[in-house]
Amino acid sequence: MTASVPARRAGWHRLLSMRVLVPLMLLAYACFFGLYTLGRDMAHREQQVEEHVREEVTQRMTHLQGTLEYLMRTGQREAVREELADLGSNPHLTVGLLLDDQRNVLASTRLALLGHPLWEAWPELIRPGALARMKSVKVRMSGDVRVSEDGSRVEGYYPIQLSTQPLGSQVGLLYLQHDLSQLKAAQHYRAERSALRSSLLLVLIAGLLGLFFHFALGRRVRRLEAAARRLAGGELSARAGLRGVDELGTLGRAFDEMAERLSQEREALRRSEASFRTLIERTPDAVFVHRERMLLFANPAACTLLGYAREEELRGRPVEELLMPGEQDPLAESSLLGSAREVRFRHREGQQVLGEVVTFSIPFDGQPAVVSIARDVTERKQVQEKLRTTDRMVSLGTLAAGVAHELNNPISYVLSNLRFAVDELGEAGEAGKPLSDEQAQEVQQALREALEGGERMRHIVHDLRSFSRREDEHFGPVDIHAVLDSCASLARTTIRHRAQLVKEYGEVPRVLANESRLGQLFLNLLVNAGQAIPEGDAKANSVRVTTERVDEVWVVVSVRDTGVGIPPENLQRLFKPFFTTKPVGVGTGLGLSICHGIVTAMGGRIEVSSEVGKGTTFRVFMPVADKASGQTTPA
Repeated sequence: MTASVPARRAGWHRLLSMRVLVPLMLLAYACFFGLYTLGRDMAHREQQVEEHVREEVTQRMTHLQGTLEYLMRTGQREAVREELADLGSNPHLTVGLLLDDQRNVLASTRLALLGHPLWEAWPELIRPGALARMKSVKVRMSGDVRVSEDGSRVEGYYPIQLSTQPLGSQVGLLYLQHDLSQLKAAQHYRAERSALRSSLLLVLIAGLLGLFFHFALGRRVRRLEAAARRLAGGELSARAGLRGVDELGTLGRAFDEMAERLSQEREALRRSEASFRTLIERTPDAVFVHRERMLLFANPAACTLLGYAREEELRGRPVEELLMPGEQDPLAESSLLGSAREVRFRHREGQQVLGEVVTFSIPFDGQPAVVSIARDVTERKQVQEKLRTTDRMVSLGTLAAGVAHELNNPISYVLSNLRFAVDELGEAGEAGKPLSDEQAQEVQQALREALEGGERMRHIVHDLRSFSRREDEHFGPVDIHAVLDSCASLARTTIRHRAQLVKEYGEVPRVLANESRLGQLFLNLLVNAGQAIPEGDAKANSVRVTTERVDEVWVVVSVRDTGVGIPPENLQRLFKPFFTTKPVGVGTGLGLSICHGIVTAMGGRIEVSSEVGKGTTFRVFMPVADKASGQTTPA
């Protein structure tokens, strides 16, 4: 059973070879040409038959029209009948009728129809189409000869003047019906014989060409075929070695050139694969190759990242085993525009390893696969977090004096009002008299002012806690105006001696962000804006905060100052770590770098424009929160 399958395949292969395929194609062409010629010749011959018979019937009826009118005028009715009876000798004439003006048969090729009315003698002529043609012929007094719609007969209608009275007084009708079926059948026979002769000639030519291909070219074709099979089997040294100036010789030389180039490219590919494997194995980044969520390859850096000694320990493992819980998807999705994503890997000993991963698709071993390149950023993230904390503490230190002043004022009048209330109540108690209405109102007013001072201090403390807390590291809908108000309250002391703080809030939706990180961002921008303006003329300068919604996706917050501005050569380095234009000891150079990192991590972006001597504008774009989703996402 298994041996017969290759035999059948070899048989089909021989059938589809050039030696057999070309004659078969010629034979098919011969059949197609014969059928096409037959159909075209038959249609042409049928048209010739129809035209010939129509002309013949027209001539005969024109002749009969004059003859019959003469015989009718001279009263020779018997001669009229004999004239039509003689037409019956024509084997192709189906019927001939001469009708009077009452549509009765006066003469006919069939004697049995004489004297009968039309509806009884020949019912075909009482159909609407025939009656219309008879009426038209009598009105126009001219004949009408046509081929029927089905092409089986020719019908002629001619008017006949039956009396010597004025024209149109008594008009009869001559009707002839000529059969075309026998004539067309004879033409069909002749067309078939002609097509058969042409087809047999083409078949003979196809046979001769088949013999030529089989004997003259078969050996060279088999040689080329054998060389192609050897090349397909991996024998890159196989060559056809065909000579000659004909097409087959040219094909053989082209085949040998192709085999030579293939051999060279195979060698180049082998060297390239060796270099690529060396590059992958020695790169410091971890490389994972997986298909259908099963690991196929891991380089030594990947083994080191996850705490394994050999690549064989990782091969064949599901991708889920390499990740921390909740990280099943990032390695399966291709990264957009080569952007890296943070992925939490699981070390062999169980601890978390944070990596930046880029994922894309490539062929691996001839099949589609997914490659994930990961870089260990655990230490870098820890350092960045320490830098963010340091910058936050520096910002808090910058604000400490102002906050102390803000707290000192309400504390002073809270204490003075409380002392006044205590003194008034103490004096009334010692005297043993109740407070008068005026004294009671003064005590109440003092207590209300003390309460307002306490509320003011509580708000300041709340703003400081909102700015400094780190326990909430999740994204969610945030009221950006509330965050700006808190930051403005904290930065008021820094700004008020230098400029006026102007708020121009538009109607904007909530943004998707982390409230604490957003507060750190805007507090940095407000403090920087205040410090960019020299002290001494607060009324002439301003720090302007505006909010607006630019489209369905983004809300933009602008912080504009009228300070000294930033030179163009410094704008490109503004967001780099440790770059600052402030004096030594005043700034760390981390504020704007951290601001840039905060905005990017929350899915937004920050832009800056400045003109020396006129001021600087920072524009922060934040994504609009999805109102349909109340869940928060991890930062």
